[in-house]
Amino acid sequence: MTLGLTRQQVANRAGVSWATALRVELGDPHLGVETMCAVAEGVGLDVVLRTYPGNQPSLRDTGPMRLVEQLVTQTNPAWQPQVELPIGQHGESIDICFFGPEEIIDGEVERMATDFQGQYRRADQKRQALAAQHRRPVRLVLVIEDTRRNRAALSPHVAVIPTVLPAGSREVLGALRSGRSLGRDGLLWIRRARLP
Repeated sequence: MTLGLTRQQVANRAGVSWATALRVELGDPHLGVETMCAVAEGVGLDVVLRTYPGNQPSLRDTGPMRLVEQLVTQTNPAWQPQVELPIGQHGESIDICFFGPEEIIDGEVERMATDFQGQYRRADQKRQALAAQHRRPVRLVLVIEDTRRNRAALSPHVAVIPTVLPAGSREVLGALRSGRSLGRDGLLWIRRARLP
């Protein structure tokens, strides 16, 4: 309308039928991105797509579940574990949450360390959402499968990691096994147990 074009003129410019141009105008969700872009280009607009975190594969359907089960079996009854705690607006969940009398531990399991900064940022956003719902401190623990590949991937960050995740594996496991508070964020290396 702004350009003074008829729907047929827009369709001709975009190389689509009049009916397809109408479907784009009405916001038909079954149209392909290419079609939407062609019609938008026909009227001098760019289509910009924005992505949001969506529903991840369920932890129960993936390899990290073995790591979570292994961790839960070593945990003191003072910690009440909850697997896949829903958090956020886009279907995210916290992999394993330990609710203690004084604090909560938000455990985010990473089988593959690929982008420490990005993985830490996503985990911290979940922690902040959880902290907004509770009146206890929430400690973030990245639980990373202990493999040569993951150790190598995190080696460039050895100076930074202790500044954001100061508690090491011994300290994190000590708190979980004893039932006492952790008191700070941490990084837990965990080896996958062999199948019996």
